[in-house]
Amino acid sequence: MNFEWKKWIKNPKNIILIGLAILSIFVSLMNLYYKNLGEDQAVFNHLKELNDEIDPPQGYTGPKENYKLLLLLDENGEFPSNKEQALQKILIDIIYLLEDEHTAQLEKKWIEKNKIQTERLTLQQKYLDLGGEPWRNETNIAEQLARNRWLLDRKIPISNLEIGQQGFYFVYYLLNHWMNFFIVIMIGLCFFDFLTSEYERKNYLFMAAQPINTKRFFQRKYVMAVSIFVGGLLVLLALGFIVASLIHGTGSLMYPIAVYQGATFKLIPLWNFLIKTISLQLLFITCAISFLLLLSKWLKNALEVLGLFLVILFIPIVLEKLIPKIHAISLILPFFYMDTNTKIVEITGSFSSSYAIQLVVLISWNLILTLIWKLNWREKKR
Repeated sequence: MNFEWKKWIKNPKNIILIGLAILSIFVSLMNLYYKNLGEDQAVFNHLKELNDEIDPPQGYTGPKENYKLLLLLDENGEFPSNKEQALQKILIDIIYLLEDEHTAQLEKKWIEKNKIQTERLTLQQKYLDLGGEPWRNETNIAEQLARNRWLLDRKIPISNLEIGQQGFYFVYYLLNHWMNFFIVIMIGLCFFDFLTSEYERKNYLFMAAQPINTKRFFQRKYVMAVSIFVGGLLVLLALGFIVASLIHGTGSLMYPIAVYQGATFKLIPLWNFLIKTISLQLLFITCAISFLLLLSKWLKNALEVLGLFLVILFIPIVLEKLIPKIHAISLILPFFYMDTNTKIVEITGSFSSSYAIQLVVLISWNLILTLIWKLNWREKKR
């Protein structure tokens, strides 16, 4: 095993790939840094849109349908009933809360912002419940309220998880937005010549003189490839977590993640998401490496192996976009573990079964590839 590692690490191509992988962590951190620079402005723009949806500018004489306060008035400019007066009070309270929320955002008082935002969202929902017009610039109010109350109960500062810079949130970003296609490409680039080089250099001719049989030789290659890649992936995640935590803090493993089931949603803690995602990625890595080495054994040409490997894994994604009818079929393909939650919910109507189905699919493909390897070895013996 030590011999295989030394051969792999001495390849200049692999050293460059390791350097690029480490560099990508810092590039991702810089990307999030610049995205966060515009977060205050994005929040201000959203709050301004809500304010403009409610309150008309001074001297406005246009259609009253454009502003919620004007919709409450009759032709004489008066409130038709107590209901409209109640709605007006709610809207005015929301306007004041918008100003307070913007101030809390600028002062980075996240707990206070969460309290103010929760109060504002509660009023927006109450406005709808009393028969007010739908909000044009606010969606998923129920989901936001559930998330905010979850955070307030646990005294966790509110954050935009999609661009979170804290340690655990950065790991979430890497797993959810960055590592899916990255894993496939890196597996191909790291190991497309791992086995084929033995054939291209005719090293296999010397195997007869070695105290190891063919089966053990391939098993050793597979174990080393999986160990290198899984170890490298975990090191990258650990490096990203440590660097982000030193700069921005760790964040919380209890931060809520929304998962959807039709029109409804469910909140799960971040640690639950991370465990499930990492376990699925590890199963996919073992499957992808097994398949890549199997192609290497059959084709014996590095470039042919890399090309066919990437085509087989990526073509179904393209076909799915072009042919909606294969949407459901893609559930049984191993690479679709990363976006099967929605598809499974659509078919089974239950999110709780999603993770189990993904596990079954990936384990099944690993077993199928193991069976193909065994059949291949039997044919060799004959």
